[in-house]
Amino acid sequence: MEEKLNFFLDPKDRVKRKSSIMNYKIEEKGLYLLTGKKFISWMDVHAYCPKCLEALTFDNEFDASYCTGCNEWREEKCSDATCEYCEKRPKRPLDPR
Repeated sequence: MEEKLNFFLDPKDRVKRKSSIMNYKIEEKGLYLLTGKKFISWMDVHAYCPKCLEALTFDNEFDASYCTGCNEWREEKCSDATCEYCEKRPKRPLDPR
């Protein structure tokens, strides 16, 4: 049988009551994205791939972030033809250089 995850949204007045059920930490409150069995804080969603939801990696050589799972850049090349980062950037980030 598959595992199930249940989420319960507490009413605001419940915070006023003391209960053994309320055993979460203050930093656990907030908005999260659940993917698989991983929680991603809504404030950190920008650091994940929008397609596969894997964490993005930053390449200092080309000054751009990419997804290792998709093998795609997550930042467009700039419009400056003389940009030292973009002009030498390969089509795919994990291609041999």
